[in-house]
Amino acid sequence: GVDKMAESAELESIRVGGVPEHFNYIFQLAEEKGIFKKFGVKVEFIIQKCGTGAMISSLKKGEQDVIVALTEGLVADIAKGGPIKLIGQYVQSSLCWAISAGINNNDIKTVSDLKDGTFAISRNGSGSHLMATVLASQKGWDPTKLKFKIVGAFKKLRDSVNAKETDAFMWETFTTKPFHDSKEIKRVGEIYTPWPCFMLAARDEDAKKRAPAYQNLIKALSEAATLFHSDSKEMVKRISKIYSLKVEDAKEWYSKVKINPTSKVPMDAVKKALTSLQTSKVLTEKQVESALSKQMLQAFTGL
Repeated sequence: GVDKMAESAELESIRVGGVPEHFNYIFQLAEEKGIFKKFGVKVEFIIQKCGTGAMISSLKKGEQDVIVALTEGLVADIAKGGPIKLIGQYVQSSLCWAISAGINNNDIKTVSDLKDGTFAISRNGSGSHLMATVLASQKGWDPTKLKFKIVGAFKKLRDSVNAKETDAFMWETFTTKPFHDSKEIKRVGEIYTPWPCFMLAARDEDAKKRAPAYQNLIKALSEAATLFHSDSKEMVKRISKIYSLKVEDAKEWYSKVKINPTSKVPMDAVKKALTSLQTSKVLTEKQVESALSKQMLQAFTGL
């Protein structure tokens, strides 16, 4: 009876772009447990290997409907007038970025050695780019003096520091750890984002038109996240297996991460990111002021 009706009811199709990393396991879980279906949505998860900068472009081109991307990248793009909107928070905890250098680069031993260095980045406006500028301002260096070389995806970043064409790159710590352990590259330090790390974004006009579907997507993710956080043994095992992490690394990540999908975005997080992006000279004072104006604020506050 009821099942048959639910089956025949049209599911709303949503293409979601995200990186192939442990944070996004929730999507697989929601699919396997039939949670998306329960909320009337059909999710096609499209793996994005290049990260936030690339995802923002493909969102604007209409290749995806929603992206799971780094808060600082999304906030910077919106503040520069990008036609996108934050529709919700995804990961509430902050992200630990590992700072890595070439395995045989003896000139780089600590973070201080990077003061006038060149950072390899995946692309402009990516987390690897913005977090390097945040690092500079935290260290009291002049962020405008930083040098960057755009090299592309994760593997290219590792090759670039090993070829010594760049001095360091920044990437999420647990994704990088297997390459520290195997001695392909070396870890010289780390930095935490001072804000919740992943947000959900959609194109501006879509966020209004498809608000009910996107609300349902977020409710489904929230239910999957509750499930994820309630079974540590099983989830650690799965994360370790699917993402090739050592069990103890998966366990450490699991114990600290807080996946909390909600269609409200905490405003203090957005303000912190904006201030940081201004200090880091990614945004001008004028851009930050207009971002905080009444008419623009709605782009940051969720559905």
